[in-house]
Amino acid sequence: MQAPAPPQGTITAANSPDWSTRAAAGQQLAAWANQDDIADILQRLLLDRGNTAVVEATCLALLRRNDIHGTRLVARATTTAHDLLTIGLDHLDHLHNAVVNYLLPDWLGQLTGTVDDFLILCNALAQHPDPTTARELAGWARR
Repeated sequence: MQAPAPPQGTITAANSPDWSTRAAAGQQLAAWANQDDIADILQRLLLDRGNTAVVEATCLALLRRNDIHGTRLVARATTTAHDLLTIGLDHLDHLHNAVVNYLLPDWLGQLTGTVDDFLILCNALAQHPDPTTARELAGWARR
């Protein structure tokens, strides 16, 4: 069952000048990552130039979906963030931090299959019939 449309206020909050408001919007909008218009907003938040806390919060919320839609957006942002390194932006580091925090939340705690589930999703994306999606994930895996 599809979730109802996101509240307009949450969509508006994604453009707030306040970083914490944008971070909260990214976390909330992750529930609609499968909708193209919301995916575009999430992609922008994953590459937020105003505050990297927005990047990490949005990335973690998308990964917690544990589905192809969230993982695809993170893979796409990671590929783009790699290109941002050339102009001195460290978004790739913050996306990496969110992935590590998702996969290893305790660092020393017991892993319950999160890593295996994530690898299955990555494999599914790599086998995706859309060549752009497969190429994005392949580029992400090489980083």
